[in-house]
Amino acid sequence: MADRRLQVFHTVARLLSFTKAADSLHMTQPAVTFQVRQLEEYFNTRLFDRTHNRISLTEAGKQVYGYSGKIFEQYREMENSVRELTGEISGILSLGASSTIAEYMLPALLGDFKHQFPDVTIRLKVANSDGIVHMVENNVIDLGVVESPVSNKNLSVELCRTDELVLIVPPGHHLERPAASMVQSSRASPLSAARRVPARWTLSSAICRRSG
Repeated sequence: MADRRLQVFHTVARLLSFTKAADSLHMTQPAVTFQVRQLEEYFNTRLFDRTHNRISLTEAGKQVYGYSGKIFEQYREMENSVRELTGEISGILSLGASSTIAEYMLPALLGDFKHQFPDVTIRLKVANSDGIVHMVENNVIDLGVVESPVSNKNLSVELCRTDELVLIVPPGHHLERPAASMVQSSRASPLSAARRVPARWTLSSAICRRSG
């Protein structure tokens, strides 16, 4: 519903790349360039500086980028308000998740969600926790689900589910004892892992430090 030229400009400004914007919008690069030039002609000023295969926003471009973000947010609020009023929930939900959550937790949740809201299209991006947080902060996705704690004060963070780490040992193993003494005893035991998953490693290290 919003001005297509403004949508294209906002995507280029966010990514600072005509090529990436074209991929994101499923357009050709010449078509993206044309839309931006149309907007520059409308304002009768350049919105981007182009130097050495890089682009940056001009002062006018920064102004347009700031206002366009507010305009699109108002559009989303308006559409959501009307759809809630009419009982129609539709649109696109851009969701990001770390690999473990995307593989083990989301399938059942998204299945239930699609059953309840069949007209909502879900677009899922999978990355590590830091990457997902970065995407949310830069408005690449609407919502992110990660394992590790999020310290970014610019974001709203809510706990949605708790999980536990379980130690599995054969019967009679010396670590087969109450949890209070398990961590102490495990100091003398080697620990191997298939791969160092950042979020899982952070949580495991925190538990061990807390237990002394």
